[in-house]
Amino acid sequence: MIGLAAALVLAVLGAMNTGQAPFGYRLLYWACVILPGSLLGIAIQTAVLAWGGLAGRRWTEIAVVAVLVSVPHTFMVIVATALFFGIDAITPGVVGFFGLTVLMVALVLTTINHLAAVPASEPVPAAVPNGAVGVPIEAAAAEFQPSSEPQPAAPSTLPTLPELIAEKLPVRLRSARLIAIAAEDHYLRIHTDAGSDLVLMRMTDACALLPEAAGARVHRSWWAARAAVETLARREGKAELTLQGGLTVPVSRAMLASLRDQGWD
Repeated sequence: MIGLAAALVLAVLGAMNTGQAPFGYRLLYWACVILPGSLLGIAIQTAVLAWGGLAGRRWTEIAVVAVLVSVPHTFMVIVATALFFGIDAITPGVVGFFGLTVLMVALVLTTINHLAAVPASEPVPAAVPNGAVGVPIEAAAAEFQPSSEPQPAAPSTLPTLPELIAEKLPVRLRSARLIAIAAEDHYLRIHTDAGSDLVLMRMTDACALLPEAAGARVHRSWWAARAAVETLARREGKAELTLQGGLTVPVSRAMLASLRDQGWD
């Protein structure tokens, strides 16, 4: 969609001296120029994310993706321009002009794609007294009754890091204790009592590795360790947890009643 929008805008503006051509003709030209570049950008960005070597360095990642896209895409644009409008000769100056133009456009579109990217929308499971996944709390709130069964005691120590998470972290953090997990773009920030770092993993996969008694998914983008909780309170109409080390974590409206019932405050 971003590529189509960019093609339409460039066609309307008649960018790069294409304004003399009929609108439909230049729209077709820009679609042939932008859309292959967008697909190439998606493929390269996916590969860079899977590599993970630039995790946490957003602007470096954007620059690297834009450069990797612009090199092959420059020649695609030259071919498309030659077919639609003709080029007298492909000289180093022509390649340099198109290369710089393509790089600028690639930087803009890569930045837009990166900033528009959000963690995949994953439903937050409603915690029930035994820690199992239940019906959404919004649907059950009107009929919610505190359980008469005794609640399990809150863990007194922070959980250890699951092996599949620990092996993705720097050595200095692998033996640390887990405080919270936060989604950041395509990554997860693992907060521990020895510091934090990013790993490439989905929130649902990380939560599946953790014992049910260790904590809960308190927000779409947050998991919190039960033993790290210091307070659960409302501030300016929004609920949030204060965790060990002063970390504050938002609590979704769907989870608030259930957490209170389990004694998180």
